[in-house]
Amino acid sequence: MNIYGLSRVSTIGQSENTSLSFQSKRINDYCNLHNLSLTEIIVETESGAKSVEDRSGLSKLKHLIQNGECSAIIVNKIDRLGRSLLQGLLFLKYCEDNGVRVISISENIDTNDNGQSKLVINILWSIAEHERDIIKSRLSDGREKVFSEGKKPYGSIPYGYRKNRRGELVLDIKESLIVQYIYKRYLTLSKMKHLTKTKRTQKLLHSLHIKGYEFRGKKFEWWNVKQILSNPFYTGLMRWSGKVSKHNYDTIISKRMYNKVSVV
Repeated sequence: MNIYGLSRVSTIGQSENTSLSFQSKRINDYCNLHNLSLTEIIVETESGAKSVEDRSGLSKLKHLIQNGECSAIIVNKIDRLGRSLLQGLLFLKYCEDNGVRVISISENIDTNDNGQSKLVINILWSIAEHERDIIKSRLSDGREKVFSEGKKPYGSIPYGYRKNRRGELVLDIKESLIVQYIYKRYLTLSKMKHLTKTKRTQKLLHSLHIKGYEFRGKKFEWWNVKQILSNPFYTGLMRWSGKVSKHNYDTIISKRMYNKVSVV
């Protein structure tokens, strides 16, 4: 029976009761008390902000599980299996699905016990999901406030803009000129009535390639053009959560030009 312990801390300073030495001692004491032969305690000191795939401790455990070389995992607390209680429980579920026993000392959980441990796990699931819902609600409320103030409430940056050193959204002069070119060129091509929309886009892409214009280091593709031609952000409007509102950033395209492109 291959039993592994996991002690984890982030690189940020830890309080004494979550230190590596404390966790390792708890795991060793538990194994001695229950006559369990511990194969190894895997120690992880990387930031919990990383994904499971990027963290050496959990990556090693997953590799061992996939190769059938791990039959049980012991941790001091479930949240040591992830950066949150919910992530820890998700990893626990992964272990259960692969026939690996998980023991959490502090919560008195042993997945081999179908009685009390299952009850405790179900209670922890409820707590974790409640915490997740609260966090989602707070994020949504915060974004709603940002949106109502005319600021962008989400992360993606439209082509033609960039963030300055203070994290503010500002015009990217070179890209904004390319956006203007795309609109003007498309309107010119739309006057050629024999051209289908597909042909217009192909000719526009050809023009962009001839001029050496790129979409953030790569050649323009049809979907890049489509996103640019259908984004009202360039006119001073932004969409979020089914709503449309004015924003406070510099505009690149007039509403008149945007509307002309929209109808052709």
